Amino acid sequence: MSTETARRRRAERRGAAIVRAVGERPDADLRGGALRIGSRRVGLASPHLAADLGAVDPARARGIADSLGLLLRHSDLDLHRELAPTEPLERVVFDLLEQLRCESLRPETWRGMDDNLAAAFSGWSIDCLQERIAESGVGLLVFTVTHMARGRLLRPLTSEIVDDIIEAQRFTLAPLIGEALYALANTRQDQQAFAFHARAIAEAIALLASDADLAATDDRDRMKLLLSGWDDEEEGTGLVATGTAGQLGRFADLDHLGDYGVFTRQFDRELGGDALVPAARLRALRTELDQHRKAQAVSAARVAQRLVRLLARPADDGWTIAEEDGEVDPARLSMIVTDPVEHRIFRQPRVQPLADVAVTFLVDTSGSMKQQRYEAAAVLLDTFTQALDLAGASVEVLGFTTRSWAGGQAAKAWKSAGAPDGPGRVAELEHIVYKDVGTSWRRARRSIGAMLSVHHYREGVDGEALAWAYRRLAGQAASRRLLVVVSDGAPMETTTAAANRDGFLDDHLAAVAAAIDARSDVELGALTLEADVSGIFRRSQLIDLDGTLGLGHYEALADLFG
Repeated sequence: MSTETARRRRAERRGAAIVRAVGERPDADLRGGALRIGSRRVGLASPHLAADLGAVDPARARGIADSLGLLLRHSDLDLHRELAPTEPLERVVFDLLEQLRCESLRPETWRGMDDNLAAAFSGWSIDCLQERIAESGVGLLVFTVTHMARGRLLRPLTSEIVDDIIEAQRFTLAPLIGEALYALANTRQDQQAFAFHARAIAEAIALLASDADLAATDDRDRMKLLLSGWDDEEEGTGLVATGTAGQLGRFADLDHLGDYGVFTRQFDRELGGDALVPAARLRALRTELDQHRKAQAVSAARVAQRLVRLLARPADDGWTIAEEDGEVDPARLSMIVTDPVEHRIFRQPRVQPLADVAVTFLVDTSGSMKQQRYEAAAVLLDTFTQALDLAGASVEVLGFTTRSWAGGQAAKAWKSAGAPDGPGRVAELEHIVYKDVGTSWRRARRSIGAMLSVHHYREGVDGEALAWAYRRLAGQAASRRLLVVVSDGAPMETTTAAANRDGFLDDHLAAVAAAIDARSDVELGALTLEADVSGIFRRSQLIDLDGTLGLGHYEALADLFG
């Protein structure tokens, strides 16, 4: 077990003991960042409980454990789930209000618990300020309502800085939720009555968050800390998506959905395609790829024309001048005097198709792809990349494999630790950037050519690769983002599969795909060379790469996203 994992597990064991004592639940446990009662995960989305117990100071860790214990002690979890809204932002607000209700019911004789609860809440507030979360629209909303509710149910824990930040938003919220907020304190002994007012507050916050001007100010990269729950994927709840119109942060860490875990990341690496082979070999591979492309007799320009029709949207692009009708052009008014017979003094808006689209291709470069026409896949992706470049879209080409067979150094580290059961992923990953978004196709040509080198085609951990590609794409500024997985089927990494339960890798891939699909910031699709992956990817297309590639193969994006 890695040092980081061991540290976290020790902290969770200490926290679990507190949860069991406070919650009077001997079957309660904390494991892998999840609160469990027996075999059941307890779904939570309370912002101030989102922390690694082993990475925070002891008082804050005790406060988080105390909070979870109070939840188990005072909340009927089945009733809470029955009363909870399904819209994600509403659920977050509803959950945090129920959590604060339970904390407000702490026994008065437990004086030290007040300090622990304050440490947990204050630590979260400080983290939010440091991450500048309160500068985003939805972030400021949730940050403000959390402080307002705590002040009403327990005691205020603000500072001059916090007061300055939330003052304007508090002034806006007061007329909308003031009455319901006041009723929370009077109904905190009655969970069902309390829930009525909590839902009213949650709905008001979600309504405000749906405002277009407000949502546009959100910084998605700063929202994760604010809206991450202790564990928000309770069986059957489906609460794994981001919320209102995709403007919320990422509730779940995509690398740890369900029971997925990683024994160690120490030996993982990310590198460019041009680092995979020596420069001389890279030139030869590029020449070989160019020869394969000539054999397909499909020009990137023709593909680009089709992609523009699929991806581009009309956009204003200045003016056409010297028109005989339209809007008077101020720059040509003088011609009325200098040349009275000249009638072309007007201008008209010029509209051009604009492909404000970011596309990421995530290519399976595992060993099985060597048998599935990897040369044709390289030709397809190289042509797509050049065509999208010509169409004005942003493009990344990524690949994934492992650094070695049978787990490599990660597997050795696991065995040296005594080969504990259920270790999670025990392989060393290799994530490859054949072309990044900031590099043109022309400059990335040689790096893309490295796809023809099969020496790095080993095994595949698809779920983590998909999460990695998603994070890169979601951070790009574009009105539309397309993530295309090119694969021949299910994930396989031998050592990890043998060391964990059946379906461990497959289930994680499906969970990541479902979580991404539930969000609105990225459209996910898969091109499969052999197996049917419709059970994993909502959008999937079987593509036959036997024989010569024709224009029909380049309709794949239209088939997926048209």
